[in-house]
Amino acid sequence: MKKMMFVLLFLLAITILPGKPHAASQMQIMNELTKQTESFALTNDAAVNSSNFGEILKIANSNKVAANKIITVPKGNFPIKDTVQIPAGVTLKGQSQAMMPLFYMVPNRLVAMMTMASGARVENVILDGKNPVKTVSQNHNGISIKGTSPANRIQNVVIRNIQIRNFAGNGIYLKYTNNISITGAMPTQMTIDRIGYAGIAGYSANNTTIRSNRIQNIGVPDEKLAYNIALTSLYNEKLGPATQNTINPASNGAKIEDNLILNNAVWEGIDTHHGSNMMIQRNVVLNVKNAILAISITLSNNQGTVSPPKNITIQFNRINNQADYTRLKIAKLPQYKTVRGIVIAGAKLTRNRDAVYATGIKVIGNHIENVQATSSNNGAITIQETQGAQVTSNQIQLEYTNPNEKIYSKISKTNNNAIAIIRNNKQFQVKYNLIGKVYTGNRTTVAISFRGPQNNGEPNNAKTQNVTANKVVFYRNYQNITLQNIKSGGKIGWLLVKTISDNNGIHVRKTNKY
Repeated sequence: MKKMMFVLLFLLAITILPGKPHAASQMQIMNELTKQTESFALTNDAAVNSSNFGEILKIANSNKVAANKIITVPKGNFPIKDTVQIPAGVTLKGQSQAMMPLFYMVPNRLVAMMTMASGARVENVILDGKNPVKTVSQNHNGISIKGTSPANRIQNVVIRNIQIRNFAGNGIYLKYTNNISITGAMPTQMTIDRIGYAGIAGYSANNTTIRSNRIQNIGVPDEKLAYNIALTSLYNEKLGPATQNTINPASNGAKIEDNLILNNAVWEGIDTHHGSNMMIQRNVVLNVKNAILAISITLSNNQGTVSPPKNITIQFNRINNQADYTRLKIAKLPQYKTVRGIVIAGAKLTRNRDAVYATGIKVIGNHIENVQATSSNNGAITIQETQGAQVTSNQIQLEYTNPNEKIYSKISKTNNNAIAIIRNNKQFQVKYNLIGKVYTGNRTTVAISFRGPQNNGEPNNAKTQNVTANKVVFYRNYQNITLQNIKSGGKIGWLLVKTISDNNGIHVRKTNKY
């Protein structure tokens, strides 16, 4: 009896409730638990692996009472030798945020620590890959959730208030999923830290909620790619478009909000390639090379891009704001240089003057600082191959304009463009944006740049220059040129942006109501 109770206290606070009259009795269930577990009574620091921990999960999985499918793990250290599979409908949880059990991978086991079936839930646990993360290994994941096809998705999975760290691949890997929730009560309670490739990577992942996560220290030096969050689709260039969209459809539907996206010197913070119907809002991005991108899929051998994003809203995010550095006690370090802020890109066809446009794009109310663009085509906000894009009410490089905080002038500067309109943009709106000083070398540039052709708004991208700017709205964008603050009741020291640099292929007229 003591042995049975010890086992239950170790890993099996599985609540046993009276069932219906025809169900197994409580004593029968207790006897079954005893029979199943007496052969591997465990202590903290004992070897937990698929041969024994799996049996405990099977017992919970076979129980027909939902409350009995909850496995509560006490605080302690539990080695994992092989992948743990959380069955459908089973919950694995630590006792509380203050008493989180630590599951850690034995050295040199580059496999997923956990997989999850539909309806499974994990909360209040720590998953440690015990990897120095000096190279990328895509199979070394904290949690892997994979359906077998777009028609057979894993769905309704909840991951809440856990810590994932030291994995050479992905913190959480999704493929062919639907309705996955990855959330924290607050960002400090759901953390993904020190990951080789992606904090959260989703391929053909539908209706994904990623909220209140702290995802930091992503990427391996000298690697080309690393993502804090990426929702995309795999792409096989050997497949035709119809087959490709059937086998590897876009990630469709996401809420990415209220996250802390920190410390990625390699590549991108929040990314979707080919995504659709996504809301990216109220995230804080600090020390990330490329902050937020909604772009198409790049083909090999300089063959252009395919599959533009659709219906993406990027709003109220803060990129490199000094107040966030101070609040979170994050240092600005030389290796973390942001070279692109927000980028929207549809599909560029190398042998066609026209493009396949990103549509339903909104970039609204973001506050962006310190984007040290290394290309004349980049800056705080960049759009290309868009139709009907809205770039509205954004604040760009305002910290530099505050005379009472002159220290910012030494550590915060945006280069080349506040808003760059690159090429192939139709019927776009750029209005109510507030812009400070933007630099190229030692000289100040104007705030908004048209950097390429076919930005004319014409329905057919007419080949003539200086066309009528059909349905282009360029209205009441302000630039601070005297380094004075905006005061209530007026804009002291701010001027309407009237001059546009590099206006190739466009003559904006009758669109500004000065």
